[in-house]
Amino acid sequence: MEDQMKNAVTCMIVDDEKPAHQVLNQYIERVPGLSPIEGAYLALEALDKIPILKPDILFLDVEMPDLSGLRVLDLLKTLTASVILTTAHQNFAVDGYSYAVKGFLLKPIYFEEFIATVYRVRQQRETMHQVLLSSIQPTLPGFNIDLESSDDGQGKFPAFHKDTMIVKVDGLIVQIHYSDVTFVEGARNYVKIYIGDSVRYCRIPISVMMSRLPSSLFITTNRSFIVNRLAVKEMEGNEILMSNNYRVKVSKDLRALVLSKLTFNG
Repeated sequence: MEDQMKNAVTCMIVDDEKPAHQVLNQYIERVPGLSPIEGAYLALEALDKIPILKPDILFLDVEMPDLSGLRVLDLLKTLTASVILTTAHQNFAVDGYSYAVKGFLLKPIYFEEFIATVYRVRQQRETMHQVLLSSIQPTLPGFNIDLESSDDGQGKFPAFHKDTMIVKVDGLIVQIHYSDVTFVEGARNYVKIYIGDSVRYCRIPISVMMSRLPSSLFITTNRSFIVNRLAVKEMEGNEILMSNNYRVKVSKDLRALVLSKLTFNG
């Protein structure tokens, strides 16, 4: 039973309607190997929860009051879940598939359609998992990859070295060069590492990044942001414009220190 729970496919529901949660949760609980996890009733809430909970399958409503489901997909650039769109409007199917989602369910959702879609998605995930394992093992021969634990038997992650850090991103061990990092943003118990226009989500407290990233290259601008000083385009008042055109706030208490580090040429 323990192994079955560990290997269960986690399912998250994002929908502003309570009946949709009730129906989908009932269906999920009927299927062996599926496990429901905490859902969200608002798109903004989902944007915060998805990177932390990392669901395997995401049932995403297209129409919600704050943001549309398609806008959520736009904002979640590193989403690894298999997305199944749900909607009461069939014309959204074409738009949904242009976002490379894995399935589409038209409301009201019937169990026969649900199980057929989920079965297809699970087959796709199993195929991709096998391809992924066969491809990453030769590229990282020094690591014993464990998709569950933060300890691979040879050391804990993140690991910080002279020019690089090694972190876990969506279950994979990834080496990131400090020079490639534009800035780091903290959010609860994880961080967003911005590399140009791309974002990598890592389960690391921002305080750890602040203490371990090389101070000669990185500057803490407030309690939630660390910037690469070489990626700073300009500073005006208490705001920094980064090379990827994102703007980062500078706290008043740290402004003098930030200015001194920006003018340091060592």
